[in-house]
Amino acid sequence: MSPADQGERRSNQELVTRFLRAQNFEQVGRREEAVELYEEAVTVGFDSSGPYDRLIAIYGDDARHREVIRVAGAALEHVLTYEDKRAWYERIRSEAQKRLTNLPQAAPKRRG
Repeated sequence: MSPADQGERRSNQELVTRFLRAQNFEQVGRREEAVELYEEAVTVGFDSSGPYDRLIAIYGDDARHREVIRVAGAALEHVLTYEDKRAWYERIRSEAQKRLTNLPQAAPKRRG
């Protein structure tokens, strides 16, 4: 195995370890720390669906539609998966875009 392959393998192992740590944080209620680790995996273009799926669930629960759109788009770009899963990312992104455009507008304050 070449030094480059060893470095890539070590890097992927570190990402998997960080993903597992993030899952543990999430299970014990340390959500912000979990999100930070999931986001690190997304930032470097991790090719497994786990971090993307967890962020989509978290951001979806919080109605953070722009974040869902961003993470689903990153998943479509980086995750190596089957066509049905890719279709799911497309659907999730599309639904978040619709929700974002259907948000009610704030009414102007009455003066006087």
